[in-house]
Amino acid sequence: MSSFHFLSFLLFLTLSSATNHHHYPAPKPSPLVATTATPAIQQACKATHSPLQCESSLSQSTLPPNPTSLQLLQAAMAVSSTNLATALTMLKSLLHASADSKNRTVAATTCLEVLHNSNHRVSLANESLPRGKTKDARAWLSAALAYTYDCWNSLKYANDTKQVGETMSFLDSLSTLNSNALSMAFNYDAFGNDTASWKPPTTERDGFWETLGSGYGSRPVTEFPDKSNADVTVCKGEESGCLKTVQEAVNKAPDNVNGGEGKRFVIYIKEGVYEETVRVPLEKGNVVFLGDGMGKTVITGSANVGVPGMTTYNSATVEARRVHS
Repeated sequence: MSSFHFLSFLLFLTLSSATNHHHYPAPKPSPLVATTATPAIQQACKATHSPLQCESSLSQSTLPPNPTSLQLLQAAMAVSSTNLATALTMLKSLLHASADSKNRTVAATTCLEVLHNSNHRVSLANESLPRGKTKDARAWLSAALAYTYDCWNSLKYANDTKQVGETMSFLDSLSTLNSNALSMAFNYDAFGNDTASWKPPTTERDGFWETLGSGYGSRPVTEFPDKSNADVTVCKGEESGCLKTVQEAVNKAPDNVNGGEGKRFVIYIKEGVYEETVRVPLEKGNVVFLGDGMGKTVITGSANVGVPGMTTYNSATVEARRVHS
C-alpha cells in the first residue's frame, strides 16, 4: 500500500488496556532555557511548534557551519532516532519490572512493538528524502509520531508505578521531537532551501489546502487490479493452486523494505467467510486485497477487549504491523 494509504489506515488504530484503580501522574519535563543556537538552527526551528526544544536538540547535533535545509531536517530525524532508542531501552526495563502486573506487561509489550514501527518509519523517511520523495517522507514521519502517541496512550491505562510515569514523561518529550522533525519536513517539501519562508505548518482548519504537485514517490493507482492476473488466490473450495487462508497468501508477498515501492502484490480472495486474524508485516509493501464484493468476501475475527490481556490494538482482524517471528 502507498505511504499515504497506510497512514490513513494507521490513524484508525488506538490502543487500550484494562484500567487500573491507581495512577501516578507523569512528571513534567524540565523547563527549557534559551540556547545559543546558530542563526540557521534558529530559523529552521521557527517552523516548529516547540522552537526552544528544537534549538536545544539541534545545537547538540553534529552539523557543518552552514548546514543546508536538508541537513537540518536530517539532524532533527537523527535526534528522534537517538531518543527512540532510549525509549526502547526504558520500555524493555519496564517490561522486565512488570511481572507482577498483566496490565503493565501488555502495555509495555505493545509499546515496544509500536516504537519499533516508529523507528522503521523514521528510517524510511531518511531513505526517501535524498531521492526527492518529500511527501513520502512526510507520511512516514506522521506515522512515526502517531506510533509514539499510541505507546503513550497504552501506558496511560497502566500507570501505577513511578517507572511508568517517568517513561510516559520521556515519551512526551519524544513526541515533541518527532513533531519538530515532521514540521521541518513539511516546510522542506513546501519551500526547500528557502528557510526564510519556513513557518509552523497550517492545516485545513486554518484555511490551508495543499495541492498535489511534486514530491510523491509512489505512482498513483489509476487502474483496478485484474483478478485473472492476481499473484495468489485464496478460496474456500478444493481448487487446484488455491490457498486456504488469507494469512498464507500474505506470507507469500515479498519483503519490500523501501516502503512499498514497485510492483503491487495482488491477493484475490474468492467469495466466502474467512474466520482468521490477518497480519500484514510492515516489511511487505504494496499488498492489495481483491475480493468478490461486499458481503461476499468476508474476513472476520472474534478478538475483543473482553478477553483477558487483549487490547484494542491487538484485537484488529486485519492489520498492517510489525510481526514478530
